[in-house]
Amino acid sequence: MMSEKDIKEYHKLVEKLELLKKKGLETDDRGPSDLTKQIEVLKFRNEKLHQYNEKLIEEVRSLRSKLYIKEN
Repeated sequence: MMSEKDIKEYHKLVEKLELLKKKGLETDDRGPSDLTKQIEVLKFRNEKLHQYNEKLIEEVRSLRSKLYIKEN
Protein backbone atom coordinates (compact mmCIF):
# COMPACT_ATOMS: atom_id res chain seq x y z
CA MET A 1 0.00 0.00 0.00
CA MET A 2 1.26 3.46 -0.87
CA SER A 3 1.91 5.93 1.89
CA GLU A 4 0.78 9.53 1.69
CA LYS A 5 4.34 10.58 0.90
CA ASP A 6 4.50 8.10 -2.00
CA ILE A 7 1.22 9.40 -3.38
CA LYS A 8 2.46 13.01 -3.28
CA GLU A 9 5.71 12.04 -5.04
CA TYR A 10 3.74 10.14 -7.65
CA HIS A 11 1.52 13.15 -8.36
CA LYS A 12 4.55 15.43 -8.64
CA LEU A 13 6.10 13.05 -11.14
CA VAL A 14 2.89 12.86 -13.19
CA GLU A 15 2.64 16.67 -13.23
CA LYS A 16 6.25 16.94 -14.37
CA LEU A 17 5.65 14.46 -17.19
CA GLU A 18 2.53 16.33 -18.29
CA LEU A 19 4.47 19.61 -18.41
CA LEU A 20 7.19 18.00 -20.50
CA LYS A 21 4.60 16.62 -22.91
CA LYS A 22 2.96 20.05 -23.23
CA LYS A 23 6.33 21.64 -24.00
CA GLY A 24 6.84 19.07 -26.74
CA LEU A 25 9.91 17.50 -25.19
CA GLU A 26 10.44 13.83 -25.71
CA THR A 27 9.81 11.79 -22.59
CA ASP A 28 10.78 8.22 -21.91
CA ASP A 29 7.84 6.65 -20.13
CA ARG A 30 9.28 3.14 -20.23
CA GLY A 31 9.86 1.71 -16.81
CA PRO A 32 13.23 0.54 -15.48
CA SER A 33 12.25 -3.09 -16.02
CA ASP A 34 11.63 -2.60 -19.76
CA LEU A 35 14.03 -4.94 -21.56
CA THR A 36 14.65 -2.71 -24.57
CA LYS A 37 15.59 0.17 -22.29
CA GLN A 38 17.92 -2.09 -20.31
CA ILE A 39 19.57 -3.23 -23.54
CA GLU A 40 20.06 0.37 -24.67
CA VAL A 41 21.62 1.31 -21.32
CA LEU A 42 23.92 -1.72 -21.35
CA LYS A 43 25.04 -1.05 -24.94
CA PHE A 44 25.82 2.55 -24.04
CA ARG A 45 27.79 1.52 -20.95
CA ASN A 46 29.64 -1.15 -22.94
CA GLU A 47 30.63 1.37 -25.60
CA LYS A 48 31.88 3.88 -23.01
CA LEU A 49 33.81 1.22 -21.10
CA HIS A 50 35.50 0.02 -24.30
CA GLN A 51 36.51 3.59 -25.13
CA TYR A 52 37.95 4.06 -21.65
CA ASN A 53 39.73 0.70 -21.86
CA GLU A 54 41.35 1.70 -25.16
CA LYS A 55 42.50 4.96 -23.60
CA LEU A 56 44.08 3.08 -20.68
CA ILE A 57 45.78 0.61 -23.03
CA GLU A 58 47.36 3.45 -24.99
CA GLU A 59 48.52 5.10 -21.76
CA VAL A 60 50.10 1.86 -20.50
CA ARG A 61 51.86 1.31 -23.84
CA SER A 62 53.18 4.85 -23.74
CA LEU A 63 54.48 4.46 -20.19
CA ARG A 64 56.08 1.10 -21.01
CA SER A 65 57.88 2.55 -24.01
CA LYS A 66 59.15 5.48 -21.91
CA LEU A 67 60.35 3.06 -19.25
CA TYR A 68 62.04 0.87 -21.85
CA ILE A 69 63.84 3.90 -23.31
CA LYS A 70 65.06 4.99 -19.83
CA GLU A 71 66.39 1.52 -19.04
CA ASN A 72 68.48 1.37 -22.21
